[in-house]
Amino acid sequence: MLVLVLIEENSIANLVLKELREADIIVFRYRDPLRVIDCITELVPDALVVRQKDFPLHAPMLAAMIRFYKPLQSCKLILIGEGESSLAACSFIKEASLSEKTSGICSALLGPNYGVHKGSRLVARAQHMVRD
Repeated sequence: MLVLVLIEENSIANLVLKELREADIIVFRYRDPLRVIDCITELVPDALVVRQKDFPLHAPMLAAMIRFYKPLQSCKLILIGEGESSLAACSFIKEASLSEKTSGICSALLGPNYGVHKGSRLVARAQHMVRD
């Protein structure tokens, strides 16, 4: 699984990167939204994590790009912000809850029961496939 992270502030980015790396997910962090726009069509990530506070104008544009560009339609968009998201086709995580429990990122990526599974990842993946 490949995830692109677009967060400028280091403290928030480190929380997200730590959780994703512990879940054995390949992560590329960007601080420039133009670089994400340039490489997203080549990398075709499984998910894009954006902090709304850092990039309030670029988040809707990236959401539209993911939603309407056919090769990216399977990519999930996860927004980190305060309040509520104005974008319908994305997962939203409140920044305040992110510092308390970072498992919200993996739950948004891998499903709501991500933290509940006991045993190996192979068993968890098989259980997830059976549910779908």
